[in-house]
Amino acid sequence: MITLQPPMPDWQDIVKDPFTHPHYGEYKDRCLRAQLDQKFIRDSWVFIIQGLELQAQLKKQGAMNAPNPPLALFGQLVAANVKGLMLPGGMGQQTKMALWSGGLAVSIHVRKLGYETLESTVYGAILDSMTNPTFKIWLGDKTWGPQGKLWNIISAEYVRAVAEVRDTMHVFMRTHDLESVFYREELVNWQKAKGKKPTEEDGLTYHILLGMDSFKTEKVFYSEKLAKQYLLRFLDEIKKEYRDDMLKGRHKNYRLRSAVWADNERAYQDTFKKKTYESYRQYIEAPLIDIVDDFYSESARIENGAEQDFSPRHFANVMDELLSKVKRIG
Repeated sequence: MITLQPPMPDWQDIVKDPFTHPHYGEYKDRCLRAQLDQKFIRDSWVFIIQGLELQAQLKKQGAMNAPNPPLALFGQLVAANVKGLMLPGGMGQQTKMALWSGGLAVSIHVRKLGYETLESTVYGAILDSMTNPTFKIWLGDKTWGPQGKLWNIISAEYVRAVAEVRDTMHVFMRTHDLESVFYREELVNWQKAKGKKPTEEDGLTYHILLGMDSFKTEKVFYSEKLAKQYLLRFLDEIKKEYRDDMLKGRHKNYRLRSAVWADNERAYQDTFKKKTYESYRQYIEAPLIDIVDDFYSESARIENGAEQDFSPRHFANVMDELLSKVKRIG
């Protein structure tokens, strides 16, 4: 026997009465399990729903940074109990707090390494569970829509909470994007919380992730400038060494090269798509010499051992596509 599901309420009706939202019950249950009080649960829900709707309208008008009173009130609610909401439950002296940039896969990877992120805080975990992989709060359409504003608010409070109890945070980066949440919001909020000027060293610990599926290499820096220099040089080299030279038929090991480029292509595209070469020239053309040496020694080691541990099945589609391009060029 087929059980018919009740029709989904109209979004505009939900905005008028947020408690008719089909997933309010789940939000309430998750908050109660986290021992959040009833008033916070109800008030925060109303502010979120009404704030998302207003943000969607502002986005349509091209005024995304215009005041949003409901979300501002939501931010005040979170700020009033920032340590209870925006730190992990059971946080101890050894708990390592992290930020990330370069796609949700980075967040998942970081947490597997034992670091805590925004998504593993008491309240961040609740919102994350109702956002990934399915949007359960914002139902105005099927896109990400206005949700970025909501996450910017809790991200700011997360950084503020950590800054009160830690001297550093660990920043994991797969890409360099000045329009990312890290550069637009989190880094700025950290500097404010620590009373640091933009020209000062920020005190953050940077972990550059290279090739999460192929190189599996992580480099640690205590300077944003050096971290950025390393990442940009690597991405520039990976394009020339593994994509351009391969497509020109200069190398025989196409299996490894197609795999390495496939693994790093998104990082390259996300980093350079909104910028000109000139904006990065000082980092790409004048790298620290050990950056270049490390890159080539590591790439040589990986390629020399590729025939022993390479999995053709894992990269078959990419390999076939790139090989066909090489044949056409030749």
